[in-house]
Amino acid sequence: MARPFRQLEPWAGKQLTKTRFLPFVRVIETVKVKVPDVQSRRVKRVDLHHSIGGAFDAAFNAKCCQQVAHKCGFSSTQIASQFNECIDQGGLRCQRFGKRLRRIFIWPNNSFYNHGVHQNQSMSEEVLVNQIQTWARELGFSQIGIAGVDLSSAEPGLSAWLAAGFHGDMHYMAAHGLKRARPAELIPGTVSIITARMDYLPASTPDDWQAVEFSRLARPTEAVVSSYARGRDYHKVMRSRLQKLGEKIATHVQPLGHRAFTDSAPVLEAELALRSGQGWRGKHTLVLNREAGSMFFLGEIYIDIALPPSSPITPHCGSCTACIDVCPTQAIIAPHKLDARRCISYLTIEHVGPIPLELRPLMGNRIYGCDDCQLACPWNKFAQRSALPDFDERQGLTGQQLVTLFDWTEDEFLKHTEGSAIRRIGHERWLRNIAVAMGNALHINDDAQIRSALENRSKTASDLLLEHINWALDQ
Repeated sequence: MARPFRQLEPWAGKQLTKTRFLPFVRVIETVKVKVPDVQSRRVKRVDLHHSIGGAFDAAFNAKCCQQVAHKCGFSSTQIASQFNECIDQGGLRCQRFGKRLRRIFIWPNNSFYNHGVHQNQSMSEEVLVNQIQTWARELGFSQIGIAGVDLSSAEPGLSAWLAAGFHGDMHYMAAHGLKRARPAELIPGTVSIITARMDYLPASTPDDWQAVEFSRLARPTEAVVSSYARGRDYHKVMRSRLQKLGEKIATHVQPLGHRAFTDSAPVLEAELALRSGQGWRGKHTLVLNREAGSMFFLGEIYIDIALPPSSPITPHCGSCTACIDVCPTQAIIAPHKLDARRCISYLTIEHVGPIPLELRPLMGNRIYGCDDCQLACPWNKFAQRSALPDFDERQGLTGQQLVTLFDWTEDEFLKHTEGSAIRRIGHERWLRNIAVAMGNALHINDDAQIRSALENRSKTASDLLLEHINWALDQ
């Protein structure tokens, strides 16, 4: 444990030749801090000046202090605070402030996984953001935004959603608690977050794609896979390109701490997208954009330098309730409120056990995910096509008959889903989902081929799959 501040031993270092100013913040001197088991490090001591009634804005001063640190050569930093009378018992901690805070200490931070190489080149914040947007477009991203780290206003909604149990089997949603709404706790030292949006409709998507997709649901023996999962796994595509973007930024600024995320960590992606101007929250809880609808992926890069946040977008759903009305399982229980336990995407992807009996007939022929709320949304007539071949539909997943997919062995499943997001559910759940769809098809028309496929698979089925096969045969 690092020592409290009152035990720090200042070093009578060389006074800075040029005092650097930011609002309410001034670098005074260089000191040396001794930390147990760590070599002494030179740090900057920064005094805070409160000229308006002693007012103190923690978030504002934190940002200002980070900016001072970068101007003084500490691009990847941690901040610790010292109080006039009492010392925080936690010692050298990041982002601890109070009304009686007098000074902070700034020192190099090793909390980020990736660090850029120092360059003599410098850019203004606005120029840097514009340059990031250019680099992002070259990497296939559709839009870039900047968000701050204060998501405290989102915490009550997240807590209420978890308390209601709407996350179902997604225990990872609750495991990290409110860390999702506290980026600086997830990655200490985070000051700004770059958000990225990437359109995913294949280049060959027809203009009337929404009607085409709805028509698939009217063919009960045809398997329907959600549009986003028909190409390459977006986690792989987005993460690698976000990493490249982070590395590109790191070669043009001072040492940069950065880490990329794509639906792979406790991150409030939609909230960050809203705050960074990517769009607004639709009544189906997805992010909507006036120029792109909702058919896009989201990703983030946490960085340890301060960038100006993007302006948020006002909502444009009006009185429309198309997404709520079309939901097959009534999972959207109110505008902006989703009970994931009823959502077909959750049931076919996240849920690991038996699918609730009352929801099986409502799933139709959807075997992986569900696009209904997006298909019904008027804004998706503006959905954009992706220029990346990664999201082109792969053969064998679109327009296939249920019996064909149900006949796949595990080796065939792994072969056909290599590099696909579908592989994560495994062969057993894949067959479970198809068995439900086959049961729904039998309910409409007694198909001998479907019945025979179910009976053949029942001879070697696991207990979970057998229960769904027997249900299907009873329809």
